[in-house]
Amino acid sequence: MEMRIVVPPGGNTSGLADRLTAAFGADRICCGDRVEEVGIRMEENSDRAVLLAVDVVERWLDHDGCGTAEMWLGENSYRLARWAPVEAWR
Repeated sequence: MEMRIVVPPGGNTSGLADRLTAAFGADRICCGDRVEEVGIRMEENSDRAVLLAVDVVERWLDHDGCGTAEMWLGENSYRLARWAPVEAWR
């Protein structure tokens, strides 16, 4: 299975790639040539790896100051957003 994270304009693709490399190893991470994205190769049906990747991306969003990133898991697309406390939604 492959997961792809599309980095928003102004986002630090290499910073995300470095964080994911630390979590998964360099042999499982690749960066896109034309689109600002980082790919992660995972074992089939690895729920733990997906959760780890989501955690890494959320932390990167908080650190980098990007609002959201698009995550592709197989053929499905998801939007990941920075963490915000419930009080801020009011």
